[in-house]
Amino acid sequence: MYQRQVKIYKGVDNVIQFLFKNSNQKPVNVTGWTITFRMLSDEEGTTAVTKDNALIGGITVVNAVSGFITVSLNKYDLIDLSQPYYNYALTVTDPTTGIEEVVYTDENYESRGEILLRDGPYPAYRPSTEVDLPSNSNTSITSSAIAGDNRSMQQAAHHTAQFYFLPTGFTGNVLVQATNDPIAWVNSDAPNLAWGNVLILESGNANIITVGNVSSVLNYTNQTTVDYCNFDGVYVAVRFVVAPTNGNVNPSPVSKILYRSL
Repeated sequence: MYQRQVKIYKGVDNVIQFLFKNSNQKPVNVTGWTITFRMLSDEEGTTAVTKDNALIGGITVVNAVSGFITVSLNKYDLIDLSQPYYNYALTVTDPTTGIEEVVYTDENYESRGEILLRDGPYPAYRPSTEVDLPSNSNTSITSSAIAGDNRSMQQAAHHTAQFYFLPTGFTGNVLVQATNDPIAWVNSDAPNLAWGNVLILESGNANIITVGNVSSVLNYTNQTTVDYCNFDGVYVAVRFVVAPTNGNVNPSPVSKILYRSL
């Protein structure tokens, strides 16, 4: 089998076609063979993906006589892979001998080929940022400033925040604030820094309160389960203010906030 670099893409299913040939470039009959495909990460020292036409699945023998097979890598196989370059290797096991043999990938009898893993037709996945919440306040909690992700200078951006509450429940307000003032990175509490409440588009459980004609306050009553909110806008920085009705936020009834912009 002779094969050049394989290029695959995240976010979609990938089907790779292979033809088995001998040293004379003639088709190899693979009838009854167990064929195994492995995607390898030398940097991590792991086998990232394994497929076969026996127990695991993922390999289809399209035409055994002509040595034509396909290897299917679905988008979930690739979702956690972070490196751009991987190696692949194929082995075959002859049912008559039970011996596993290497499949050469080129005329130099190399046992590996190269896979280039690229971002696909959808925006690249970005992990959420865990917001830093102070624990030394007894009235309200204001998080540190986090990047609003305006690096691409895009005309619009969609933001999501996810809130985790203690089992004791939370009654009070959560405000999402934003600014386009770069001083936010120097001192997020500077008195001359203009923070404004963002327009909340959606929430799972909160009652969204309108203040100054802006739907900007997430109001909760005895909230114990995870909730979220969505908002749009291009900002330099974003922060969150947690203000319980009873005024006691030590420890904070909001145990964690995850933020991500798309």
